[in-house]
Amino acid sequence: MPYVVCAEEMKGRWIAHVPDLPGCFAAHDERDAAIAAAPKAVEAYVAWCADAGIRISGVSPPMVVSEVVRAWQYEPDYEVNAFFAADRPPVAADELPEYQRLLEATRRDLLQAVAGLNPEAMQRTFPDERASLEGLVHLVARTELWVLDRLGLAFPSSQLSPEPMDAVQQVRQQLLARLPALSGHSGVVALAGEIWSARKVLRRALWHERDQTQHLLDLRARLR
Repeated sequence: MPYVVCAEEMKGRWIAHVPDLPGCFAAHDERDAAIAAAPKAVEAYVAWCADAGIRISGVSPPMVVSEVVRAWQYEPDYEVNAFFAADRPPVAADELPEYQRLLEATRRDLLQAVAGLNPEAMQRTFPDERASLEGLVHLVARTELWVLDRLGLAFPSSQLSPEPMDAVQQVRQQLLARLPALSGHSGVVALAGEIWSARKVLRRALWHERDQTQHLLDLRARLR
């Protein structure tokens, strides 16, 4: 069977997701280029899963582009992103072990991306970047807490640690503790014009961590 690709516009670029492979995506400034890059993203994802001991089966070419969704502004400072048909089905309890393994793998990659860096390197800023490496790590924590909050599963943001490495661990513990609640969440929630479901929360958490980990690796290379 062909695999499905869903593309969304987000903050000026396009993300082509493969819903059957949580956390698998290709990104580009141009929509068609992001979609065209999806097959290579699938190959890389399957290899990444194998390296993490996660078995992938049932995905083979060709691909079918199912949905293409543009972002829109609900408020001047709030961009509404896609809710795909693939985001609607509830997360089954027997899917939770796979999601947990994927979350463990993405966290391993994030920690490896900054391993061995001293505080000076973590705090270094770049002229064309809004955040330091330390800031990007804290962004992962804040974003994950924010997506959990879409379904009322977050702790108060005032309790988030100001230390980036502590914060990402703190929020990930919350997400893992809330996985059973996500599997029991069968409906959707609309907030600020955007629709959320348990599956979308997991898709966004995995995508964001993998995306920011690559960003961290790119910035780390520039430190040299």
